[in-house]
Amino acid sequence: MRLTNTLLRQHIGFYFKKHWLQQGKRVPNSTKAEEELVARGITVVDPKDVLKEQHPRQDFKIAGMVPPPVAFDESHPLWKSEPAFVYGDTNLLLEGVRQAQALLNTAVYDDLPLKMEEKLDQTKITTQLDRSMQQAVLSALVFDTEQVKTAIVKVPERPAYKLPRTYGISEGRRNKLILSKLVTHCERFAGRPVNATRKVVYDAQFIVPIVKDTERVLLNMKAESMIISSDPLKALDTSIYRPMDLELPNMFPLKMTVSIPTQNIYDWRNVYPISRNYKLSHPHTILLHCSPSDVKNATELPVTRDQIEGRTMMKAFAVAAARARQLYGDEVKALPNPVTVQAVQTDSKTFHFSVYQLNTLDLSSTTERNMWFRKAPFDLYSQCGYVIGKPTLEDYNKDVLRHLAVFYSN
Repeated sequence: MRLTNTLLRQHIGFYFKKHWLQQGKRVPNSTKAEEELVARGITVVDPKDVLKEQHPRQDFKIAGMVPPPVAFDESHPLWKSEPAFVYGDTNLLLEGVRQAQALLNTAVYDDLPLKMEEKLDQTKITTQLDRSMQQAVLSALVFDTEQVKTAIVKVPERPAYKLPRTYGISEGRRNKLILSKLVTHCERFAGRPVNATRKVVYDAQFIVPIVKDTERVLLNMKAESMIISSDPLKALDTSIYRPMDLELPNMFPLKMTVSIPTQNIYDWRNVYPISRNYKLSHPHTILLHCSPSDVKNATELPVTRDQIEGRTMMKAFAVAAARARQLYGDEVKALPNPVTVQAVQTDSKTFHFSVYQLNTLDLSSTTERNMWFRKAPFDLYSQCGYVIGKPTLEDYNKDVLRHLAVFYSN
């Protein structure tokens, strides 16, 4: 029913409104108390001036209180007068793998090491474990109960038009769940003797400062999941693969640091998140997330597959270099023993497997070179979701579990 004057005449709300208007017209009457006090020589003072003492402002530090934001200028505690190129989790190299090769003095091989390929050919996944993994994929990517706004989807032909936002499982959670399910099935495949020498840590942060041709570059990245072990991975024989026989790409006229942003606020130190006194401190395999919303080009151009693989190489190098400096000192150049790290990067559908071996930290060396072995990425499935109201997993690829099981057992 609409609120009208006729209705309000019979409603208490009408009385309140009229009473408020009437009271607002009242004029306060003078009690002549102030004139009487002035006549007797008594000064009238505002109580606020007497009761409230003016104290200077003091800041108190209370435990648990959120500190005020720090200004990003010369007053910042990490401010450096000399800027540095800072490569983080959201950055991409313009030239992808070619630029990473030139920057990290690394030879690239388009296949996994020979012994690992032989072990892959000999490894078979049981039917029971394969079926369990298929159910795990549906559990992680379809049946999970998280319902949040998913990433914005745009139509390339209509760049200004945005499709309606849908609710579902976020990209970060999808990646985390699918990798967790894969690691669990790898543990079932490997058995107790191998599992006793492995441990999974999450959100491991790595900071590695490097200098290449007078340019200061800081790698500040994290591994969303990392498998650590009691023994280091066996180094690959450089006399077999001969990395010095492969030529590094020529970046001219571009610099090797192109597309890496410069900053004056950075922490120029080496950080490896696991103490060297811990018995399971050796890096074994890093599991990386790479969703479309995680990385973007500064030029707003579409992200290419080559750039994503270059990001994998940069992260694998950062893990190996941080560990090498923890073992041999921050000023080490020629390593007494190489450091090998396995890397797996995924967006919950496409998986990319690679192995990085750090032979030297002298990135300008002409006598020694690092090595990176990569395999062509492949999809875990072609479609995973609800089709006409029915959960569907199409073209499941069991090679993903087989590759990760070999990596885990290596």
